[in-house]
Order: sequence, then C-alpha cells, then structure tokens
Amino acid sequence: MTIEERAKLAIDPIVWTGDLADDCTALWAGLMLRAEWMDDDDWWWAVYDMAQAEMVIDAAWEYDTAFVSGAIARAKAEEVATGYLSGMMGVG
Repeated sequence: MTIEERAKLAIDPIVWTGDLADDCTALWAGLMLRAEWMDDDDWWWAVYDMAQAEMVIDAAWEYDTAFVSGAIARAKAEEVATGYLSGMMGVG
C-alpha cells in the first residue's frame, strides 16, 4: 500500500466494530486498531500496520499507565494510528 493510497483512506473516519464494551476492532488506512477489556478496569489496545506484515506500531504493554475504559483505550489507539500515518506522510 502506497503512502498516497493511505492518505486517501485516512480521510475516512475510524469506525470501531464489535462489542465496544469488551473486544473491538477498527480497520483504517491499512492499519488495524484493537481494544479489549482484560479484567476489572484494565483495557489492552494495539495498533498494527497490516501492509507491513501486521507489524505492531504500539500497544498498551509499552506503557506504565492503566487504560481504565474502552473509550480511553480506543482513543489512545486512534491517537497512535493518526500519529503514525502523519509521520509517514511528513505531516505534523
């Protein structure tokens, strides 16, 4: 997938599918964003570059911070995804 193709796809909003209260996924501009409730107030999330053999861009295990809700986990995944694509395109 070229940078130009990603730029066209990145115009679309990030749309999460699945159970937002448990386990959900978003496919966006060649990336896969995941968020999953683990236990109590602990959420896991990750962002993968599907065009780069599912390379992990970033994930919750890289942080000492607790992600205490699905909304917080999804927001962090979206922040990472948009930052990654902006970096690829030389924006920001």
